[in-house]
Amino acid sequence: MMFFDDRFLYQRISVVPSQIRTLVFKNGKNPSQPGSSIVNFMFSSTAFKFASVSVSSAKGIVLYKRYIDDVFVIGSSCAELTETLANLNAVDENIKFTIEEPGCDGFLPFLNTKVRICDGTTEIRWYRKRSSKNIILHSRSAHPTFMKVNVVRNLIKTSGRITASNSDVDETIQSILFDNGYNSGEITTWRPHSAPDGIALVLPYLNEHLAKRVNTIVKRSRLPVRLIFKPPPTLKEILTSSRLYENGCDEEGCRYCTDQKICHLRGTVYMIKCKGCGQRYIGESGRPLRKRLDEHRRALIRPQAYPNNSFSRHRTNVHTRDSTPDFDVMVLHRHLENTLHRKILEAREIKRYQPEINNKEELVEALKLIA
Repeated sequence: MMFFDDRFLYQRISVVPSQIRTLVFKNGKNPSQPGSSIVNFMFSSTAFKFASVSVSSAKGIVLYKRYIDDVFVIGSSCAELTETLANLNAVDENIKFTIEEPGCDGFLPFLNTKVRICDGTTEIRWYRKRSSKNIILHSRSAHPTFMKVNVVRNLIKTSGRITASNSDVDETIQSILFDNGYNSGEITTWRPHSAPDGIALVLPYLNEHLAKRVNTIVKRSRLPVRLIFKPPPTLKEILTSSRLYENGCDEEGCRYCTDQKICHLRGTVYMIKCKGCGQRYIGESGRPLRKRLDEHRRALIRPQAYPNNSFSRHRTNVHTRDSTPDFDVMVLHRHLENTLHRKILEAREIKRYQPEINNKEELVEALKLIA
């Protein structure tokens, strides 16, 4: 059996029909993972397509099946499987297979199961990789109780679906739960209110007491919403950032980065102040801030090309005979990935500052969000 893995491990040993071979990228991610590049997926699909032609045409191959990144092969002899391995490895230098052999107990691991065939009887057990750190949602983490209960329930249900009651599996699960702060005993849980076809209402999770109070009030009010409590950011999210380039500026003499480097920031709510008259404008953007500011500047320079733009109207009505005015930029909020969150904060700032450059349509649409 052959499947993708995101580990770089390559070992050539004797091949037997009962072994699992793991296909890995030399430089890449597992294409089945959500964050993987679609290029990797296309590359692997193309590679498998060429490989399947040569493999399926081999005389000793009884069965060859592939689903995305999982491949299952049955051969009539060890030599045929060895040749199959060589053919697959020859497709591209960046693709290699690794081999996992059955353990001393005869079980062969595959994903979250391990299988053994003994005297014609198949045994299937729940399996955790040795590399797994057995880290699950900790009992003391800042998450609603029902989330923790679901984590424990799913862990037990998954193992129960795969295998019947087994003392080794039960001990493993108990050890995992104990290491993550869970003790034996019953716990009272609750679920957030969810009206049929209700609108999602996402609220920050502060603590269990407040979350239950909000849930009770919403349920009593019969609001047509689905309550979703969003946990606070983790320490990793607070202390690390994968967007380090946002703190820099690659343009010499940048007109926007004066006191701070802001031109590469994404997910911002910003305020512009016209240097010519002091009037203000408040906007939001999920793109790099420089691109949005350049659009405003083009509207000031060529107002006839953007007749419905707030800045072209400002230039026409306020600075009719003046030269193109410059402006200052102040970032009010940053790192806002959620579009609705940006829109709401933009509306709050518009209500707070009452900017003169924003047109009436923008003001009405923004204020609807917080009315």
